[in-house]
Amino acid sequence: MKTVGGTMKIRRKYVLVFLSVLALIAGCSNQASPPNVNQTAKPAPVVLSSNRFVVAGSGTNLPITEKLAAAYNKKNNSSIEVPKSIGSDGAIKAVQTGTLDLGLISRELTAAEKSGGLKEIPYARVGIVFATHPSTPDNDVSLEDILKIHQGLKTTWSDGSKIVVLIRGMHDSSNQILFQLIPGLEKTIAESLHEKRWQVMYHDVDMSTALRNKPGVFGHTDTTDITINSGIKALTVKGVAATPENIQAGSYPYSKQLSFVYKDSLSERAKAFVAFATSDEGRGIIVANGGTPSR
Repeated sequence: MKTVGGTMKIRRKYVLVFLSVLALIAGCSNQASPPNVNQTAKPAPVVLSSNRFVVAGSGTNLPITEKLAAAYNKKNNSSIEVPKSIGSDGAIKAVQTGTLDLGLISRELTAAEKSGGLKEIPYARVGIVFATHPSTPDNDVSLEDILKIHQGLKTTWSDGSKIVVLIRGMHDSSNQILFQLIPGLEKTIAESLHEKRWQVMYHDVDMSTALRNKPGVFGHTDTTDITINSGIKALTVKGVAATPENIQAGSYPYSKQLSFVYKDSLSERAKAFVAFATSDEGRGIIVANGGTPSR
């Protein structure tokens, strides 16, 4: 298609960026749909609305960010799209290449990523929760229990029923935090993966589904999952629950930061959404859905 003048070039650039976003998302979700382009001999140019954009990234961020986006869309007659998880790394790569102007991450940026122009804005913390099926009689685990369960040395709950262990991969963002806080867990998980001791859950939604549906199961999820999706029993750790108060006070240390990531400077549409997410209204939505607003 021939273009005339700078206006058509800009429009074509927006179309190519949008198509790149859709290609990225399609790799992680088969629910993405192509833009509505008029398939005639001389198609009219597609121009993206200035108040519609995709915000994508880590699966841990999605439950809260979906709620924030829904409230923002309703309030502003906007159309922010939050697709299925592409992971923190996927969000970072998309922002680096300009495919996304706002991504979602549940890990800190590395020094190399920061030197490349990436910046992060924390907006919430979520507790990392060891959890089980509601039918499990136990309510608490110690750090020793956690290690022994993963090592295969503690195999039953208090009523004698079998513990069904589910684990995440070594690079899972929650595991990376737990490894720093629970001595010996990193080695134990590495050995479990090497020996193929337990079933590995590669996605947040898979772990969540298993915790709701498999009696005796043991794994970890987060406070937003437990708040939004009923049917999962949270276990306290050494008698301490993952409440917002305990997370803020530091008495429950097992939590991770959720952040927006962008490159160089925020676009106007990204700036507006971030302002909403960090406003009193946005903070209320975060609390209502199991998160702790960042200070």
